[in-house]
Amino acid sequence: MHIMTAQKLFDYVSEGRAVESENLRGLDLSNLDLGAANLRGSDLSQANLTGTNLQEAHLERVTLDGAIFKDTDLRGANLSYVQIMDMDLSTCKLERLTALDAKFIRVDLKDQSLKSANLTGSTFINAPLVGLDFQQAHLTNLRLLFCLVESCTFEECKMAGSDFGLSILNTTFKRVDLSRSSFMGATFRDIKFLESLLKEIDCTLVDAEGMDVTGSLYPGLYSEGFRVKGLKK
Repeated sequence: MHIMTAQKLFDYVSEGRAVESENLRGLDLSNLDLGAANLRGSDLSQANLTGTNLQEAHLERVTLDGAIFKDTDLRGANLSYVQIMDMDLSTCKLERLTALDAKFIRVDLKDQSLKSANLTGSTFINAPLVGLDFQQAHLTNLRLLFCLVESCTFEECKMAGSDFGLSILNTTFKRVDLSRSSFMGATFRDIKFLESLLKEIDCTLVDAEGMDVTGSLYPGLYSEGFRVKGLKK
């Protein structure tokens, strides 16, 4: 009977062998060097990934229920089509992460750097996004639902078609393409859209107190029920 162990996994990865759709449940993979590993579709439920090097690893469609992430290096890794729920990723390294059409539910990412990440089509639900750095990230069709977005850096990002429905935003967007994005029902508190493209954004039922749109273009903005105090142009 084939049983995968942490040592066997390390040996396979060291040899450049793919470990796809493998049962890795509950393995202690802490501090292992699994850089560039191909673990697509594997079950990593309850795995201990403390200090694990997963740089450039292929983790598409893996299962991560109950996995432990602490000081995990995920720079350049691919977590596309993965669901991450009720996890603390605040100590991980996430720059250049790719996570297409992924779901992040009640995930702690406080003060994380996601510079140059590609999160196209991904969804964040009920997540506190505080102090994150999204510089030059690809965030097209991103969905931030019921989230707190505070003191984040959105600079030179691609965010066309994104959805911020019913979220609270106290943050700055600078040189960001937000064309056709929806802010329906969102709350703005001292928000800044600087030198950004706001073409056809939907601000229906938005409640705004303090809004700076200096240098931005906003043709075709939908504003039914849009209440704003302290608008700066």
